Amino acid sequence: PIAELFARVQQLMGAQIAEKAIDFRFNVEPESLELTADPELIEQVLLNLLLNAIQAVQDQADARIELTARMDERGRIIIQIVDNGPGIIEEALEKVFIPFFTTKQDGSGIGLSLSRQIMRLHRGTISVHSQPNVETIFTLRF
Repeated sequence: PIAELFARVQQLMGAQIAEKAIDFRFNVEPESLELTADPELIEQVLLNLLLNAIQAVQDQADARIELTARMDERGRIIIQIVDNGPGIIEEALEKVFIPFFTTKQDGSGIGLSLSRQIMRLHRGTISVHSQPNVETIFTLRF
């Protein structure tokens, strides 16, 4: 069940989210939505994306992160992580999944590359859309 997966991730990240006063919400529609996947690997992807989102919004006065799951029109499961941080510039958008590419001072450039590999193992995809100073959305499609 995706709701259980999201609850575990929220529990693991709860202290960091609360410490930085981030408005964090998650929604699973329908609530009974289930995913057939390696729970530990998908949890790893979600934790990585949430860590990135937390870092992205840490200087925002109205920091917000949303984690949602739903089915698309083809019946495929879509999980999205949305934050209202500064965003990713267009030149970097194409490169964020390349190993060792990073836009962060203390980043290794491994997290998103590893996340893409995990999604490929699940015959899924990971993509990103960013509107600078509005929102960044990472989308996992299974």
